[in-house]
Amino acid sequence: MTETDAVTETFEDGVLTVRLDRPEKYNAMTPGMWRAVTEAIERAVADGARAVVLTGRGDVFCAGDDIAALADIEDDRDVRRLVDTLTDCFDVIETAPVPVVGRANGAAYGGGFELLAAADIAVVPEDASFGLPETRIGVIPLYAASRLSQLVGRQRAADVALAGRELTGREAAEWGLFARAVPADRLDDAVADVLAGLEDGAPEALATTKAWLNAPFQSGTDRVGMRTGLGHLFAGPDASEGVEAFLEEREPDFAGPGEYGG
Repeated sequence: MTETDAVTETFEDGVLTVRLDRPEKYNAMTPGMWRAVTEAIERAVADGARAVVLTGRGDVFCAGDDIAALADIEDDRDVRRLVDTLTDCFDVIETAPVPVVGRANGAAYGGGFELLAAADIAVVPEDASFGLPETRIGVIPLYAASRLSQLVGRQRAADVALAGRELTGREAAEWGLFARAVPADRLDDAVADVLAGLEDGAPEALATTKAWLNAPFQSGTDRVGMRTGLGHLFAGPDASEGVEAFLEEREPDFAGPGEYGG
């Protein structure tokens, strides 16, 4: 299976369903998968889709980024390429003139959590778990670091992104992070209800309303800042230690700021 094969598409009744299709790896995202999601949404717009549904195959929506791919980062060029790949995807979800509906078929962490947060309307199982474990491997949740406090408030954002609090789908919906949390066996019905509501709206009116709803986020993604921050982390020992510890299935031994020098 290629990276592109790990993202599949189905077009029916004007709705493009984009599915993370790597269940044996809990749909962990590779750079190629991020690009495939971006390109699928761009095609949906070009082909006149009225909505996009983003979901996954298996019991987990998305475990986050494939940590093995982070181990391949060697220099600033790799950091720039990674940041651009991720932010391209989040940008197209926010700016596409069609609604993007997140359908979480199960738990979501890291980049998977962020994909749902970027969606216009996310429907999640009420008992599934959601969290941002990035700092535990010495890196940062790029999108969440720039958006989460606007979505749920600074202290709640810090509780999740810094202190590692995991939320149930029910809690996340109560916070306003996701739109609807339902029993797992009602997920398809809830998504169908969302799509039926969208079908009643005029396409141009939906596009304009979405643009206004997302206007507070559209000051521009700080890609330079993200590259600098992520580049600093990968230049230091903690990211390398965190990634290696994860791959070796052991606890990381972070150096801490006192060991960086300078």
